[in-house]
Amino acid sequence: MKEIIADWGVDRPHFNKFYYTMLNALGDGVVLNNDSIQIDNQLAKGNVDFFPFGNGIALVRISILFAEAINFKRLLEAGPEYYACLFSLKEGVDMHVFDGEADQQEMNGLGLSGKHSVLYFSSDVQSLFRVTPDEETKIVILVFTSGALHEIFPYSINGEFSAFRVGQSVKGYSNKTAEMIEKVTDIFEHASVERIQSLYLLGAVYQLLAVLLLQIEADRELLKQSTGVVEVARMIQIRNLLIADFSSDCPLLEEMAKKAQMSATKFKTLFKKLFKLPYYQYYQRYRLEGARQAIILGKSVSDTAYEFSFNSISNFSVAFKKMFKISPSELVQAVILLLYFE
Repeated sequence: MKEIIADWGVDRPHFNKFYYTMLNALGDGVVLNNDSIQIDNQLAKGNVDFFPFGNGIALVRISILFAEAINFKRLLEAGPEYYACLFSLKEGVDMHVFDGEADQQEMNGLGLSGKHSVLYFSSDVQSLFRVTPDEETKIVILVFTSGALHEIFPYSINGEFSAFRVGQSVKGYSNKTAEMIEKVTDIFEHASVERIQSLYLLGAVYQLLAVLLLQIEADRELLKQSTGVVEVARMIQIRNLLIADFSSDCPLLEEMAKKAQMSATKFKTLFKKLFKLPYYQYYQRYRLEGARQAIILGKSVSDTAYEFSFNSISNFSVAFKKMFKISPSELVQAVILLLYFE
C-alpha cells in the first residue's frame, strides 16, 4: 500500500512541503495554485486547500477521489510545537494516533484502535489516516499552536483542554456529533479561497473547535461514570463498529453484547448510559445523519436509500422526514436551489 508522509503546520512553508510530497507521490497532474493543491491524474482527482489565518491557526481542507488505498502519516516533530484535529465527513474512517508499536498494541488490547471519524493530537504524536479507493475523501484538518487558544480560553481547564494551551503532548479520539457534521459540511460548502471566505471560515473553525472541546469533556465524563475503563473501551469499539458500515441491516443487540463480553441486559443499560440513546435508536439516528450528508453531497434519494440499507424508498422517506421534518426529495430540491443561486 502506498504511504505518504505528510507535513502540515500553521504556515505556508509546511503546506509547500506537503505539495512537494504529494507531487512526488502522485506524479504529473499535481499543481500548486496559490493556497490550493489541484490534483488531476489517474491516481487521484480533487483539491487540498490551505487557509492560514495568521494567528497561530490554519485550516487544511481535503476533497479528493483516490484510485487506490493510501496511508497518510504525519511527519513527527521533536515536541508538541502545534496541535491538529482531524474531522472526516464519513463515519468510521481508519484514523489512528499512537506513540509507537507498543502503544498501538496497547490500544488494540483496549479496543481503542477501531475506526474513528474525529481525532486530535500534538505534533510529537504519530497519526495516520487511510483513504478508501474510489470513494471521495472529505477531511478537515485544524492546525493550531497552544498560543492560538490562550486568548480564547484564558481560564484554567483540566485535562485535555489545558494540554492544548500549555504545550503538553496529547492524543485522543472523539465521538462525531451532529453539530460537528454541520460545521464540517459548512466548511466544505464555502469552496472559495478568497479573503472574504477565509474570514467566514475562521469563524467556522472557532465554532468547530469549541464543539470538539465540549465533546472531549463529555467523553471524559462518560469514562468517569463508567464501571471500568476496559468495559468503556469495549463499548467505544462496539459503537465504532455499529456506525462504520450502514450497507447492511443493524447488527442484533445480542450479537454486539457477545462481542463486548457482557450480557444483553448489561450491554443495553451501559450503551444507553454512555451514548444517551438506546442501541437501535442510536443506530437509526446516525444512519439517517449519514444519509442526509450523502444527499447534501449530491447522491440521489434512491441510491442513498440503497446505500444505507433501507428496504424501500418509502420507508426511508418516512424515517427521514420524522427525524428532520423534511423529506429526502425536498432536501434534494433545496440543495439544487442553493447550488443554482450560488
